[in-house]
Amino acid sequence: MIRNSRILMAGAAILAALGIAACGSSPTKAATSSAGTASPTSTGPATAGAPSAVSLPANIRSAGVITVGSELTVPPMIFFESNGTTMSGINYDLAQAMSSYLGVAIKFKQYAFPGLQPALEAGKIDAIFDAINDTKQREQQFNFIDYVSAGNALLLQAGNPNSIQSLSDMCGHTIATVSGSVQIALVQAASTTCTAKGAKPITISQYQSAATARLQVQTGKVTAFIGNAPVLLYLAKTAGNGKTFDAIAIQGQPSYYGIAVAKSDTTLLNALLAAVNHTIADGTYQQVLAKYGLSSIGLPKAVVNAAAS
Repeated sequence: MIRNSRILMAGAAILAALGIAACGSSPTKAATSSAGTASPTSTGPATAGAPSAVSLPANIRSAGVITVGSELTVPPMIFFESNGTTMSGINYDLAQAMSSYLGVAIKFKQYAFPGLQPALEAGKIDAIFDAINDTKQREQQFNFIDYVSAGNALLLQAGNPNSIQSLSDMCGHTIATVSGSVQIALVQAASTTCTAKGAKPITISQYQSAATARLQVQTGKVTAFIGNAPVLLYLAKTAGNGKTFDAIAIQGQPSYYGIAVAKSDTTLLNALLAAVNHTIADGTYQQVLAKYGLSSIGLPKAVVNAAAS
């Protein structure tokens, strides 16, 4: 059970990052269109760094910007501070360093999670830089630069009133998750196990955003939220000064967060891979992870398409 560890962050900033306001509104102030995008936010000017020797697609080098899609509501990976406009997080900080190395800006464009992969397929963005798991199935569509270890966890109300310790304890309960997430299959398999032993199935409630799904736990509408361990362990430590949630890691195969790039775009793939590994080599990567209390998810180097399943 993960509780009581403190990270010095204002409570308002955490609530904004979670999207947990009285009305459950979005943490961003930017108007969101029907396509699920908000005004793109750049990591900095395109002249943030001198162009490196790494090759980039001609259109990106000419434009001076790499546009990446993200939910922007997934602390500590990527989120807005309490003012609703200042971006923070592991991905944002790494993007700053990568931008400097590559000599072009990295601009984040907001999408709901289910819209990220269609946006990349349609060429609306150059890559996905979010809390997205690399999986064998997704590797059929995209290449992934795996840059941190992930894994799964359950987010529960503080005090764990239902004494949940694993998915096998969720029989007869309702669990929230994000539409299109890899965790849906895990819950479905666990639910099948429940019914096979004569217990009630697990009810799955799917939401368009992680922030909305997590809110259901806080309000008691669902027993748990299942998602990526780095995010949920961080929230359990920080939300409400560690008094809002508990989080329990789920044992399973190693998994990774990856930066997704179109299969045809090998030049960009190699450029981003080189940029991430540059941050590892110069120590920036380790400093960024330590800043958010997540040194344990670091990798010795970024790799391509390392999904185990």
